[in-house]
Amino acid sequence: MLPGLYVHVPFCSRKCPYCDFYSISALDLIPLWLKALEKEAGFYAKSWPGPFETLYLGGGSPSLLTINDLKTLFETLEKFPLAENFEATIEANPEDVTEEKVKFWKTLGFNRVSLGVQSFNPQWLNASLSRNHTVADSKKAIDMVTSVGLSLSLDFIFAHPGQSPQEWAAELDQAAATWADHVSAYVLTPSPSTALGRALAAGIVPRLPGEELTSELFLLTGEALAMRGFERYEVSNFARGGAFCRHNLKYWHREPYLGLGPSAHSFDGQRRWANVSSVKRWAVALEAGRLPYEFIEELSPDQVRVEEIMLGLRLSEGLSRDLVKESETLSDLIKDGFLTPVGDKLKPSPKGMLMADGLAKILA
Repeated sequence: MLPGLYVHVPFCSRKCPYCDFYSISALDLIPLWLKALEKEAGFYAKSWPGPFETLYLGGGSPSLLTINDLKTLFETLEKFPLAENFEATIEANPEDVTEEKVKFWKTLGFNRVSLGVQSFNPQWLNASLSRNHTVADSKKAIDMVTSVGLSLSLDFIFAHPGQSPQEWAAELDQAAATWADHVSAYVLTPSPSTALGRALAAGIVPRLPGEELTSELFLLTGEALAMRGFERYEVSNFARGGAFCRHNLKYWHREPYLGLGPSAHSFDGQRRWANVSSVKRWAVALEAGRLPYEFIEELSPDQVRVEEIMLGLRLSEGLSRDLVKESETLSDLIKDGFLTPVGDKLKPSPKGMLMADGLAKILA
């Protein structure tokens, strides 16, 4: 089982109002980040010799990095060799994509781009998401990425205030009409700490759709994409032609992965740890010869079981039936169509995936 490598690029031109991932707009710190990343890579090079099956540049906005920034970064990443049949993904915002960058990404070895289009509807793109790009920018970026033969994943956010099923279905049709072989679609659920979360709490912006409409939109997502040849293989992820994101599957399968950069998480098969969510504190710790842990933990057997149940309920392949005790509750969930027993597996239905978190609490 080969590990995955994740690199967190914590820089954005500005913070999106719904985002609670660690990111900053202080682009002048990119040189400090690159220097500290080299030190962090040096700490792990011997204990994680590779080869790595996947590489994922996430953020933040990795597409903000210049060609020279990426050259420096990849000199550092030479310490972590990739396997022969590797998957390498870079997250990109449409407004950052240029022909020169796309060609260079391919030269570096990237074979997959995760493009944050977020919506094909100008109303949602501007009103609830406040994105920097336009729908036209997204379509140009899609053409540039696919023209050089890179695999394309499109990221969407849905369940906006006032969004109808018909409007969302039209967006999904547009997504399926592109050359994208992967779609990620997430319900708009801003945490209270985000700008949008605070605005919702204060009643400054329209309320999000209620549970009934959100459920309808969720189920519609799977049905509409299935008609276009996409398989829902995880709660929010769909692929056609078997183009599953191999890196993300490592998270859901609890396979080892190493994370580099501020706020990055790692898992070695037994222990899990995360870096501090601050470029400066992360860099100071590395300069002092210390690994910049925010936390480190080793899961107990019972915690592992609970995690396997939770993750299995998010995947179409399901979870091992051995993880769940036979009970009247389990029988009822099967009878009511939330779970389907297939061999030694319990597979969630679409409505089971919709209730995955709740089902995990019941079954654990």
